[in-house]
Amino acid sequence: MTRLLVAVHRWLGIFLCLFFAMWFASGMVMMYVPFPSLSELERLSYLDPVDTTQIRIEPRETVSNCPSDYLSGLRLISIDSRPAFVCHYDSAPVTAVFADDGSEVSSLALASDNIHGPFFYDQWVVHQRFDPYRPFYRYDLGDSAGTQLYLSSLTGEVLQRTTTRQRTWNYLGAVIHWIYPTFLRKDWALWDQTVWWLSLAGIIGVLIGLYLGVSAFARLRRTGSRGISQYRAWLRWHHILGLFTGIVVLSWIFSGWLSMDHGRLFSVPDPTSDQVVALRGKSVREIASETSIADLIRPASAVEISFHAVAGNKILLSKTKNDDSSVASVTELELREAIALAWPGTEIANIYFVPEQDIYTNLREGNLPSGTYRIVLSDTSDTWIHVNSQNGEIVSVIDRSRRVYRWLYNGLHSLDFPGFVNQRPLWISTMTLLLLCGLAFSVTGIALAIKHLRRI
Repeated sequence: MTRLLVAVHRWLGIFLCLFFAMWFASGMVMMYVPFPSLSELERLSYLDPVDTTQIRIEPRETVSNCPSDYLSGLRLISIDSRPAFVCHYDSAPVTAVFADDGSEVSSLALASDNIHGPFFYDQWVVHQRFDPYRPFYRYDLGDSAGTQLYLSSLTGEVLQRTTTRQRTWNYLGAVIHWIYPTFLRKDWALWDQTVWWLSLAGIIGVLIGLYLGVSAFARLRRTGSRGISQYRAWLRWHHILGLFTGIVVLSWIFSGWLSMDHGRLFSVPDPTSDQVVALRGKSVREIASETSIADLIRPASAVEISFHAVAGNKILLSKTKNDDSSVASVTELELREAIALAWPGTEIANIYFVPEQDIYTNLREGNLPSGTYRIVLSDTSDTWIHVNSQNGEIVSVIDRSRRVYRWLYNGLHSLDFPGFVNQRPLWISTMTLLLLCGLAFSVTGIALAIKHLRRI
């Protein structure tokens, strides 16, 4: 049995040693340069104000032209200086209709020496959240930062922005850390399975290594020796570093594996489409049918007007370029009515605004919108429902399983613990030290792999 475990550990190490080194080295890069993204305020800043005086088409006429029976969302923005309704669906590309004459917005054709495309995928818009807006154009600003903007050919909206610094460091950071090459990542199911199985193999390899390493140390101690390892050269360093860093390496590979869980072991924070519709109390088509042109003309300097509802009560949310408003449009009474529709038969234990420093949602990787309601249910899973107080949309659903996941993933993988993660010098130095130890351990594994392969 020991020989079998040694063989399995050796070949898993040969196959995965470069991946381990890559994960530890790229993890250090990611502490300083995250993957490029565009915040909500930045997205709004690129939109032009909607000239609502040009609107001639009622919203109900617009949605009747939307090709899909089920609409998941509706927005009004400016496209080519003309007001346009953008129709959203659960699993189909968005469509847009001009609000001045009712004509469909065809795929925009942008031509310039600084504009490239259209294309469906590249490294920085490979995530599935961009799927409804494909294909894209890339606009090179030609500034000193090497800024590139990604515009949807369906709506003309800027949805991603990168700089030379971000692109360069991310090839050494997130791209290799997440095993994110475009050809693999654009196939979500294939990428998901690939990284999940690689990580699981890594867990098995580390667990076997820990067992073998501790067993070897125990045998040595039983002989009366005061040494740590009986081995020599690279194997000695691999054994010693494994004894001291093995638990750290295991916690990182395990928590990294959990990042790919996607509902396999723990619950997901996404509401079902039925819960979303039930909480609204009416469909998007019904919301549109109750909205007149006069309702849309009222907001001043709006760059986006979106259609929502809570418990059957219509909400038109208007946003400006510098929109930082967190004024609640949804009342607690409306929320109670809506939750009774979406989670029938379940009592509400409490409703309150999520505190700014909430330990479950104010995380290093992101937080909830300001002024988010938390509805605590008295169900068997102690479910928390987070609802945006401005538009009434469900932000996340967190049950007991998801809260355990928070500690096992965010806690172990990025040491996101209250009172520690925000102590930047201490957190950064601790993370860097542990990552360097993991990298050193991985380097000894690479040396042993090369040595073994040369013998074959």
